[in-house]
Amino acid sequence: MIQISDKKSCAGCTACMAICPKRAISMVADDQGFQYPLIDSKACINCGLCNQVCPFDKPVRATADQCAYAVKHTDPVVLQESTSGGIFTAVSDYVLAQGGVVYGAGFDDQMVVRHMHATNAEERNRMRGSKYVQSDLGDVFRQVKKDLLAQKSVLFTGTPCQIAGLKSFLGNQQDGLICLDLICHGVPSPMIYKEHIRFLSKKLRTKIVDYKFRPKNWGWHTHRELVLGEKRAFHSSPYTDLWRSIYYSRVVTRPSCNNCPFSNLNRYGDITIGDCRGIDNVYSDFESHEGVTLAIVNTQKGKEIFEKISDSITYKALNIESVMQPPLRHPGQSNQSSELFFLTCRKHGYEKAVMDYYGKLYPLKYYIKKLIKRN
Repeated sequence: MIQISDKKSCAGCTACMAICPKRAISMVADDQGFQYPLIDSKACINCGLCNQVCPFDKPVRATADQCAYAVKHTDPVVLQESTSGGIFTAVSDYVLAQGGVVYGAGFDDQMVVRHMHATNAEERNRMRGSKYVQSDLGDVFRQVKKDLLAQKSVLFTGTPCQIAGLKSFLGNQQDGLICLDLICHGVPSPMIYKEHIRFLSKKLRTKIVDYKFRPKNWGWHTHRELVLGEKRAFHSSPYTDLWRSIYYSRVVTRPSCNNCPFSNLNRYGDITIGDCRGIDNVYSDFESHEGVTLAIVNTQKGKEIFEKISDSITYKALNIESVMQPPLRHPGQSNQSSELFFLTCRKHGYEKAVMDYYGKLYPLKYYIKKLIKRN
C-alpha cells in the first residue's frame, strides 16, 4: 500500500484513490488543508496498484517537436472573461460542439474550488479564469474514464500533476482525451483560502458569492482581485488584494510544489497554456492589454486540436526561450515562514497570521504603495 513518508513527494492528484479496486483509499486533508491518501488497511488487498500509478518522482516523458504560439481569441467578450487569451474557451467550444465533456476548476455554491464537468457553454463558463488555490478533484478521474468508455470526447484542464495523475490512472484508455496543462506557480491551501473568504465576509460585512482572481477591469497587466458580495463588488483595498500577496509569497503553497518534478518543458498535456509574459518584446504589434495566452503544443493530438480551433483565434509563432517563465525551468522556492504562518492560523486565526506575517501596518503600507505608483 502507498505510504506518504514525505509530504513533499505527494501532489494530491488522487490517482491512487481512483485506481484502488477496493476503494480502500480516501483523500483526507491534513492540518494545513492539503489532501493526502488515507488507506483503510482492513480493506486493502496489497495489490500494489496505488504505488504503481503514482506519477510523482517517476521519469517524465520527453516532449518532442514542441511548438509555441502567442494566442488571442477573436471574440472580445471571450477575451474579457478569460485570464489570458481565451484558448481554453476555443478548445472547449470545439469539444462541446462534438458532443463532448469538459472538465475544469470552478467554484461550487460554497465558494470551494472543485473540478467539475460541463456539457454546455453555460456550465463551461464557470471554469474560465485562473483559480489560485488547489482544486478538489473528488472522484473526477473515474468520471473521466466512464465518459471515455462511453466514447465521448473529453477535455481535461488542470495543473501538470493533475494531468500526470489522470493519464497514469487511465493507462492505455486515453482515446478521445484532450489535456490542457497549466503553467503552474504552485497551489495554495484550500483551507487557508476558506479562511480568507470568511475574513473578507467579516471585513466587508457581506456574504461572498463570487471571486475573480485576476479580472481585466484594469487591463491584463494589472493584478487586482474582485470580490463579489450579495449587493455589490469590492476591489482595490488591502483586504481584497490580500490573496494576491499570499499567492505570490508562496507562504501557504503545498509542500510538493517546492519539489515539483513537472516544472520543466517535459509536459504531459497536449497543449500547455499560461500567460504570455514578454510578448510585447517579441511582437509589439500583438496588443497584450487584452490578454495573450502562451500555448505550447506538445503532442500530435495537440497540433491537430490547434488546427481545429485556428478559425476562432489569432496567433503568432514563438521561440519558447523568448517568453520563458520560471515554472517551465524549475520549481519555486519554499517560504521559510510557511510553517509559522500555518501554526499561527491554527492557534490564533487567519487574521492574526496575516498581521504577524505582513505587519500590523499592512493596510497603511498597501495605500502608500498605491499612492507611489500613481505618482
